[in-house]
Amino acid sequence: MDREPQSLLSRQFTNRNTASAFWKLMHKVAVVAGATHVMFLGLFYGLGAHSLAWVNLGSVVLFATSYLCLKQRLNLLAVGLIVTEILAHAALAVRAIGWDSGFHYYLLVVVPVVVISRMKVRAFRPLLIGLLLAVYLGMDYNLRGLQPYDHISTEALTALRYFNIAVTVLLLTYLSNIYLQLVTKAEKDLRVLATTDPLTHLLNRRSLMEVAEYELVQRKRNHAPLAFVLADIDHFKGINDEFGHAAGDAVLTAVSVLLRQALREQDSVARWGGEEFLILMPNATLEMASTVAERLRQQIAAVEVPFEGKQIKVSMTFGVSCHHDDESIDEPVNRADTALYKGKLSGRNQVVAEVA
Repeated sequence: MDREPQSLLSRQFTNRNTASAFWKLMHKVAVVAGATHVMFLGLFYGLGAHSLAWVNLGSVVLFATSYLCLKQRLNLLAVGLIVTEILAHAALAVRAIGWDSGFHYYLLVVVPVVVISRMKVRAFRPLLIGLLLAVYLGMDYNLRGLQPYDHISTEALTALRYFNIAVTVLLLTYLSNIYLQLVTKAEKDLRVLATTDPLTHLLNRRSLMEVAEYELVQRKRNHAPLAFVLADIDHFKGINDEFGHAAGDAVLTAVSVLLRQALREQDSVARWGGEEFLILMPNATLEMASTVAERLRQQIAAVEVPFEGKQIKVSMTFGVSCHHDDESIDEPVNRADTALYKGKLSGRNQVVAEVA
């Protein structure tokens, strides 16, 4: 895969996972908001603000509905319900028991949700923030001095305001933390996509080259050997032709698992391209790497990959080389490729080392 398609795939993956993180966050918003309003329902009833208790009962039903909408992927409807409820509920609560109750603070929870939302039309985001600001200022101008419908004691009103401040901060902290976790996971998945082969889950070519450059620096510093093993599945085209490409994928996967499990912890293996694999072995001489390659060859030759009731025999040919002083990574890889080609010409299913 060349760099431009890989870059395009990465952008698509990033957009998809960021959007997924946002909608997962909205699921959390619906659940947390619904639970919060259940708590307020009992609180208002205990304070004697019965009208607000009924309003909160309606809010619980609305948030439950928005959660079901999210489950059915009716995302825009769900968000519309959630934002409308928060705005309307804040206005009703302030009108019912007064500005000093602090219910207008919950409008602030909407701000980060709008900012991180995945809107196709970018102009919608500043428009919604402007609308939210207008609503907040309008509430302040029109509702601050009005007499509330439900009268509660000054002490209860003060306690309620401090409680709402605390809950608002906790909600912002909780939702921010949830979103951070979701985005962190999305970034981790993106790194995996960028560094591994999607079929075999081995390193891809570019990632192994980066590892090789690092190991080359270590070799120059410590004067330790560095071996390369290039392996190719024998008659792979024949497997695809006889059993189909799905069978070829099953063979690639089975070989990848065996290679990954049989190598040392410090070794690295990548799908080099098609049915080729490249193994990087730090602190391994040509003889040591050849011995490992022979062991791998024998293990793979003993494998039969099950596919649709059939058993597919597999073998591999290996070319082995070592890095020499003052040469680039490409040179030992090319020598391993030459050794591999010799093994193919002389019958396959064997290990051929470069001429030292």
